[in-house]
Amino acid sequence: MLEGHVRKPKIDRAFRASDGQPVEFEGKTVHLAFDISMKWATSRLAITFTSFVGTPPQGVCLELSEGDLLVNGSRSSGVCLWTDSAPPVVYLKPLIKPTATSTLQVWNCWRGGDGEPQMWRGNAGLLVDLNPGASYRFSCSDGTGHADFTDLIFGLEIQEKTSDPWLDPLPPRTFTRGTDSTHPRSPDA
Repeated sequence: MLEGHVRKPKIDRAFRASDGQPVEFEGKTVHLAFDISMKWATSRLAITFTSFVGTPPQGVCLELSEGDLLVNGSRSSGVCLWTDSAPPVVYLKPLIKPTATSTLQVWNCWRGGDGEPQMWRGNAGLLVDLNPGASYRFSCSDGTGHADFTDLIFGLEIQEKTSDPWLDPLPPRTFTRGTDSTHPRSPDA
């Protein structure tokens, strides 16, 4: 090893030591995955890709503990959405029984050189910001190279069912980059 060169610890080592719980890394609370409690009254989820690097291709994984997610006519307990193939906004319908409680788990991933999904390695992790109205912003670092929480930035909005059958859920909020931050800000925050 070169004299004076100190190798920075990787986030995955901190996650192993914390048994997967959120860790402090360079002054930020980083999550391996983030859990969101889901209600039966949720009508849909809106995922909005704000920004991402092209190489390696970035993705977001979502999985329900109870129930399924319906996206583009397919039904599964978990899905992975890739920035190089998904539209800028993706709507998912959670199919949860009225008597069940469910947790939506969210984490980021990327494609390795062999095309296989990679996750939870190296400097992978996500920063989470909660905005008013059940809207989340995720700033993600893939596991390649140094920690960079601008590798993938996306929003997730939980839209509740309305009692008025004629009222459609609103489109997802857009985020803009604040002058005091490296993270996008919701215009209604």
